Amino acid sequence: MIASTGLTETVLRERAEAFQLYPEHHDIWVTLEGIDLHLAELIEGEQSPELKEARAQARGREEKYFKLVEKYTPLAVQAAALREWVPVLRRAVESLPATCRYHDETHPHGTWREACCDTGVPAQRRALAEKALDALASGA
Repeated sequence: MIASTGLTETVLRERAEAFQLYPEHHDIWVTLEGIDLHLAELIEGEQSPELKEARAQARGREEKYFKLVEKYTPLAVQAAALREWVPVLRRAVESLPATCRYHDETHPHGTWREACCDTGVPAQRRALAEKALDALASGA
């Protein structure tokens, strides 16, 4: 079930705790939690050999799945996808304002601020995103 989401159990758990799951992934997470709860009730701290074997097989299948995904997604395909999406991301970043409406600079005026003021935050984030996109484009 976890493999069908394309996520690891850890990532699925983190996203569930942060309420950042797609509805279909949430359904899988709720089902898994229910299964774990019922197994815990049945086992009460003692795991049967069958359950240990089933968990080991599940982990093995999950590892094989992710190895296959990595094997059949070569770096060339990943780089092509990155080249395809960098211009799209760049256009999205360009929709953010380049400067603050009230100030020419966007640098914070203290240690607790992200930018010069609230209206300078999008401009500051645009500058950071442009740096990240430049780094991605140079690595691609």
